[in-house]
Amino acid sequence: MSPASVRSEKLVCSEKFELKYQNEEEKTRLKPTGDEDVPGVFRKADDQMIDEIIQAAQEAGSILLDAQSSAEVSRKSMHELVTTADLLSEQYLRTRLLEIEPKAGFLGEESWEGEFPAPPFWIVDPLDGTNNYAHGYPVWAVSIAYWNGSDVEYGCVHDPGRNETFSASIGSGAWMNGHRIVSTGVEEISDCIFATGFPYHRKINDPGMDLDVLRYFLERVQGIRRGGSAALDLAYVACGRLDGFWEEHLKPWDMAAGFLLAVESGGKVSSYKGEEWSPASGGVIASGAPIHRTMLQGIIHRKNR
Repeated sequence: MSPASVRSEKLVCSEKFELKYQNEEEKTRLKPTGDEDVPGVFRKADDQMIDEIIQAAQEAGSILLDAQSSAEVSRKSMHELVTTADLLSEQYLRTRLLEIEPKAGFLGEESWEGEFPAPPFWIVDPLDGTNNYAHGYPVWAVSIAYWNGSDVEYGCVHDPGRNETFSASIGSGAWMNGHRIVSTGVEEISDCIFATGFPYHRKINDPGMDLDVLRYFLERVQGIRRGGSAALDLAYVACGRLDGFWEEHLKPWDMAAGFLLAVESGGKVSSYKGEEWSPASGGVIASGAPIHRTMLQGIIHRKNR
């Protein structure tokens, strides 16, 4: 496949279209966003929940931007940092999100003690990519998800540095800054760019991950990226910047919002074991739909050989 055809596969949003409604009731219920270049670009006019979540994520992002130059940094472990900005962001989000839905529990990275609260509950990473943030590397985000006991019902990943807000509510598609996004339709792994991540528990002579899987994909895809924010990696799968993402060791707050974004964009998501994803899954495999089976085969078969 030529580079031009690969790009045309990825830019599946670019065809002109005309909004059509089944009846007057549907026309009233569905509100166009104003982007008439994307098929199916409309959002439910009465969905205030996701709008409030988006606002909360953006407010947390502003807190992080304001605190970045003065944030104090400490270590959780040899390779994992935490800053006072993480704590400020989580404190704000706990208060704000429980105002939005007072009956929900709260699972936040900086306060989690290892047990899942009774559903429904919020799943929050107040600063995904803390190591990047502490070093001034501009790849970090705020991640918020709402788990209703069986599904991630709402998800938002906000990148303050780029002013990009990715959002989704179950059954309503995935969006960036109010515009519909879709995952890629690339069918050949040789035309793909993937991303992955490295675990914090790595040590000398033990990388803490399956290097055979990394080698397998490195030999077959156009490139592999390591951004340092799983939430953004999953958002990038959702909007087609990445064709696939895998990581073996992750926490619920790393994946929950990005999971919904990837699914609602038309992509496929599995646990790292190739099973149905849930907040208890210890890792993730996400991709555009056509290549998901190929990714699973590359990971599962390499691990089980």
